[in-house]
Amino acid sequence: MNADIEREQFEAMKSKVREEALKAKGPMAMALKDIRHKIAILSGKGGVGKTVVTVNLASTLKKKGYEVCIFDADLHGPAVPKALGLYGRMDVVSEHDHPGHHDLRFNPLLSSNGIKVVSVASMWASQDQPIMWKGAHKMRAIRQLIASVNWGRADFLLVDLPPGTGDEVQTVMRSIPKLDGMIVVTTPQGLSTMVCTRAISAARELEVPLLGLVENMSWLKCPSCATEMYPFGKGQGEKLARLMEIPFWGKIPIELEMGECVDEGVPFVDEKPDSDFSKAMDKIVSKLMESLGEN
Repeated sequence: MNADIEREQFEAMKSKVREEALKAKGPMAMALKDIRHKIAILSGKGGVGKTVVTVNLASTLKKKGYEVCIFDADLHGPAVPKALGLYGRMDVVSEHDHPGHHDLRFNPLLSSNGIKVVSVASMWASQDQPIMWKGAHKMRAIRQLIASVNWGRADFLLVDLPPGTGDEVQTVMRSIPKLDGMIVVTTPQGLSTMVCTRAISAARELEVPLLGLVENMSWLKCPSCATEMYPFGKGQGEKLARLMEIPFWGKIPIELEMGECVDEGVPFVDEKPDSDFSKAMDKIVSKLMESLGEN
């Protein structure tokens, strides 16, 4: 009986999100019309380094000559601005500057390496401002924010999703027009892969393409002897990819200086371009371009 109830609740939620998304796709499609590819980054649980992967994926694409935007869809724990050293507010453009528009619009923040960033954290004077929204309010906020941004022309929009399959994730999956698909981020721990399975299943229920899976914090190179160590176990990411029939895009190593780079707002691939981490990100970008038919 419990399984039947859960199924009914999920179907009702899916129907509601689909209905709301259809209403919102017009303004969102107009706002995103000049962006070629839209990719969402998904994880089953927090703490897997999804934002670090998103920021460094964006930076790797930027280094290869692509124009990139990031939308931070985590309303309760937005971290993208800090990871890129952005602490200001987005500029508000009045309707007088854009004839025909009846609402105020936002210009994205621009990181030092040229990535456009939009986050709810950049809408208030203090990034410590808590977000107390729930349910339908969160869904409307995401759709309205995306539709109200002057994104301009870009090759990629990367959406950094919050962990799990809550309102924000459901809204992005259903609302963003022509979403190319999702990249799944997991770690070697059994708990991470178990929870990630649920997120993958939810994406499939909502008919969102799953482009590839990456295992973050996969291994560590000993600073003394250069031996590869696997502190969180080995092989779980590849096993999960096989089980869920998703292309496995590679293992991303632990880097001891990563925390310092995040605190300073500098993408690791820019600070350490010859590192094992940067090489792993290069391979992931190659897999992404191949999946999009860009190679």
